[in-house]
Amino acid sequence: MNETNYRKWSFRLLIYLIIINILVAYLVMNFAVGFHDVGRFEQNIGILSIVGSLVLIIGIVLTILSIKNREQKNYQYYFSIIGYPIFLILTLFSIFIN
Repeated sequence: MNETNYRKWSFRLLIYLIIINILVAYLVMNFAVGFHDVGRFEQNIGILSIVGSLVLIIGIVLTILSIKNREQKNYQYYFSIIGYPIFLILTLFSIFIN
């Protein structure tokens, strides 16, 4: 049987997703209307949001494939199982609040 690496890639993408969200939070916290270009800020946040959404979707798909293929359960598997639903809920919450 071929060994698949879905859980490993899912975990990596979860780490990237966390980094993207920290970067967005940093940009938002350091934004000052009088000192920064609003258009450029919106463009940067938009690009990061799209990349973050794509990483979230791909990570969820890889986690589902990991479950489907019954990969060995380790910390990568458990972090993905717990992490992606949290980010999905936060993403849906932010969409419905806007």
